[in-house]
Amino acid sequence: MTDTRHETRSTCCYCGVGCGVIIEHDGSRISGVRGDPEHPANFGRLCSKGATLHLSARPETRALHPELRIARDAPRTRVGWGVALSHAADRFAAIIEAHGPDAVAFYISGQLLTEDYYAFNKLAK
Repeated sequence: MTDTRHETRSTCCYCGVGCGVIIEHDGSRISGVRGDPEHPANFGRLCSKGATLHLSARPETRALHPELRIARDAPRTRVGWGVALSHAADRFAAIIEAHGPDAVAFYISGQLLTEDYYAFNKLAK
């Protein structure tokens, strides 16, 4: 039987520290994560979020499509991206109109990719 396990060194995405992680996978599915003992930010140690990173990357625990609920007591229903983005934009606009521009903020990780920062910057503007 061929061993298909692989390890990839990466950076934890949860906060701005940038801890080193070693991702265990079979090429298509992540099976585990552990701290990278050679990384100077964490020397192999991980917080509880970093240590369970592999659990949040499973397809069955991730949202694959936008969902929307019109009222708090209504169930979520699957909608298209255009509907979801228009709804979010309308909600942000209504909050800003009612409470001013400082009523909306984004709290994001320091470990985003340049493209992610660009997208958040465009959204915030």
